[in-house]
Amino acid sequence: MTMQDDPRKGLVDCPVEILLDILTQLDLDSIFNFSLACKSLNGVFNKNKVMILLQALSREFSPFEELLQVYTAAAEDIHDRTYYQPRTVIFKRFPGDTGYTIGHQPGHMHHDTNYNSDVNGLGLTTVRRAAGIANSGVAVLREDDLNPILRMCRLVRQWEQLFPQMRWFHYPADCRALSELELPRFRRAFYRWWLYGTYFHGEWTRPQAGHPMPFVLDVRTSQMRRHSTAELMELLDIHETMKDVILHYICPRLDPAYQMSYNPLPLMEQVSREHSLNAMWNDQSKWARIVKTYAKLNPEELMHYFENIYSYTRKRLITEIRLQRPTFNFDQESLQGVIRCVLEERQLTDNLPIVPEDCEGGILDFGDERDAQRIEYGRDGRPDGTLPPGVPSVHQFSRYSPRGDDGEYLEEEMHSVFELHGYTTMLQA
Repeated sequence: MTMQDDPRKGLVDCPVEILLDILTQLDLDSIFNFSLACKSLNGVFNKNKVMILLQALSREFSPFEELLQVYTAAAEDIHDRTYYQPRTVIFKRFPGDTGYTIGHQPGHMHHDTNYNSDVNGLGLTTVRRAAGIANSGVAVLREDDLNPILRMCRLVRQWEQLFPQMRWFHYPADCRALSELELPRFRRAFYRWWLYGTYFHGEWTRPQAGHPMPFVLDVRTSQMRRHSTAELMELLDIHETMKDVILHYICPRLDPAYQMSYNPLPLMEQVSREHSLNAMWNDQSKWARIVKTYAKLNPEELMHYFENIYSYTRKRLITEIRLQRPTFNFDQESLQGVIRCVLEERQLTDNLPIVPEDCEGGILDFGDERDAQRIEYGRDGRPDGTLPPGVPSVHQFSRYSPRGDDGEYLEEEMHSVFELHGYTTMLQA
């Protein structure tokens, strides 16, 4: 009997081991399409859902363990701490399962790793505590956590597609898709930018008052010391791109006079990356304050406003953000200042540059000697986030922190100008 004569010969008749091997070779979209082909294949998928999806997510969204740091972040990670340490994340399929441990290496997973420790009521297992060090712990996740993680991955995919457009905003002729080598660097920087914002730009209590300073025992700088200088350049790269999103999409909606001009002037006189990297971290001009305040928005909020900004009047935009973030105006973003502090520390101790010589460096490949700097400056991170041996810490006395600005005062400024010239009726119209 030939295979054509036997109707039973088909994909569903393959051994489960073969079907699982096929699934491990598919991308995420193909896996879901595969599972919807018939009830039999859907059953195979559902019984092995955690294993299949974790392998696909670790491959397509590497370094996946850093995305899970964002998902499992909690206020106690930074509360009353001077050093930051990440969690280990374990996925468990059922009670008593030893689980799949997402390792510290990008995309690396361990199976059947045993941890002898107690689980608290929040499902977080403490492996050790030390004075002044954030609880690294073990975050135990289950199948119910996969859906919110998949939503985060969809958001990551949206930013992967938008990043080139905004990265080359001032040079549209050079715009291109990110290469296979650039995409993991983008995701790594994106996850770390997202994690820093979750800890220090949201509604959680700030662990440290005042501007970040070099050599101070501060959990913010401790988090950045973990990364090499090359990785900090990647963070600055994505941070500058996000500020371009804010400046060119959100800020024009805040300016009462912007829509009244057929040829509006630029909101900021200098918007180049070189100027922003060297000066904007300490710039308190009108629009710099606004940009650095809105730079605290998380990637989901920024994507929402980017896609729907023309549905937002100026008043609606300010009102909605204030309702969602009651403390939004209390301070400005601190990431650029923290990175600069770490670079100053390394400049003083290791004679490294404070900012990249090429202001367009970071995530992108250039195909010349500039790419070699990524290797040269890629080994100076400190895994424990501490100061170099023999370097004493400095006590921070200043509690100064620039107040945020959501742009509401611009309307008052506009009113005063129009009243001065008798144009109040025109403004109200």
